[in-house]
Amino acid sequence: MLVRKGMNKQRGIGERIVRWVRFNGIRLFRIRAASERVARGFAVGLIINFLPTFGFGVLISGFVARTFGGNVVAGFVGGALLTWAWPFLFFLNLRVGALVLHKRAPIADPDQLTDTMLSKVVWGQAFSIGAFINSLVVGLAAYLLLRLLYHEIRQPVLNRLRRRFHRRLAVAP
Repeated sequence: MLVRKGMNKQRGIGERIVRWVRFNGIRLFRIRAASERVARGFAVGLIINFLPTFGFGVLISGFVARTFGGNVVAGFVGGALLTWAWPFLFFLNLRVGALVLHKRAPIADPDQLTDTMLSKVVWGQAFSIGAFINSLVVGLAAYLLLRLLYHEIRQPVLNRLRRRFHRRLAVAP
């Protein structure tokens, strides 16, 4: 029977994050499907992180990946990869959108709007434009990188992840 070392000890948040990343890495690189389907599923799953999904991003990512002809498991892994970083992604969407808009108001007659309403319109538009640009850039980059490198790096990365994952296992007396 295999027992994890230190099973009764409380794990720190850092160790749990590392184990979670390794586990999802193993799930991703165990997929034997065509690299195009894996790359498409992963990229679509990753794109979901830039949209406001209100906590359902991981669930949505697998189904959206399937809809676009990608691998479902790769979609789930891509969707789960950046769930912890949603505050940063939200801020990034706002900043990129504000850079594109140059802080211009999209209203023709601003005299009819209050300052509060105008700032909400600009924030919403900046977020939407930023989310579109960020998801396009990150999704395309992830798709191209994974499409080109998946078959070459699949087995070495999987072996390394498995070695590190199984190193923590010990045989019980």
